[in-house]
Amino acid sequence: MKPIVKNIVGVESLCIENKDPETAVVFFHGYGANMQDLFPLWEMWDNGKFNWYFPNGILPLPMGYYEGRAWFSIDMEALDRAIRTGEFRNMATTIPPELDLTLKQLELFIREISKTHKKIILGGFSQGAMCASHLALIPGLPIEAMVLLSGALLAEERYPKVAKGIPFYQSHGTKDPILPFKGAQILEQKLKGLNFQGQLEVFEGGHEIPMKVIQGVKAFLSNY
Repeated sequence: MKPIVKNIVGVESLCIENKDPETAVVFFHGYGANMQDLFPLWEMWDNGKFNWYFPNGILPLPMGYYEGRAWFSIDMEALDRAIRTGEFRNMATTIPPELDLTLKQLELFIREISKTHKKIILGGFSQGAMCASHLALIPGLPIEAMVLLSGALLAEERYPKVAKGIPFYQSHGTKDPILPFKGAQILEQKLKGLNFQGQLEVFEGGHEIPMKVIQGVKAFLSNY
């Protein structure tokens, strides 16, 4: 199938659209990447019943020879300090200035594609996983399941006290220098406390998507 680029309520997205699938899979990339980054994975994960959407981050980031994107800004000094010292950066207490605007824009994006799909599965890597976890908590969105790769609990005070729990797949590397493993454990505990059903898949590695995780996501998506 040939990919197409669509502008959906102001969000550029690389898409694979079948004829009449009732399920859309939406995947958000990480900081500094763009809609092309995770796109090749759809062929390994597809079961013939999905439409696929890989949106471009809201914020442009000049990366030299290509334009990267982000969903929100990060404190590069704090990140560099944490990597150098091994200090744990608890993202749960961090509220990026662009977060609310980004989530509102992505909520509109999801509501738009929900007009033509009965079910939506949200996924993301790193920053994208953080955005997906917040969007899954918004009442009234037809989100069926969630895939969180190398994410962390972000802006905990924006989480509701109660939520409609949905199945989730989560993965994280034990040697992740960008978002330490402890942050993934905190996120897992938070989701389970809100009646989400899933388990953190652990792998020996860093900030990445190894084959073990690719296979895990494939098995998870085969249920839909």
